[in-house]
Amino acid sequence: MKVKNKNLIMVSVIIFSFIVISIVANYNSLENAKDSCVENNKTPSIEQDFLAINWAVSCE
Repeated sequence: MKVKNKNLIMVSVIIFSFIVISIVANYNSLENAKDSCVENNKTPSIEQDFLAINWAVSCE
């Protein structure tokens, strides 16, 4: 395998890993925000954009 191909594969794996970690962290943050509303005996009101990348939680 040429050095150029190895570099392309390494960069692709790093970018893919970063995207996966970002999605998992975002999902966990959303779940944590919803759980804290429920713990305070309030109802979470969630506004989400595409794929829940941009979200807002308000406790009512």
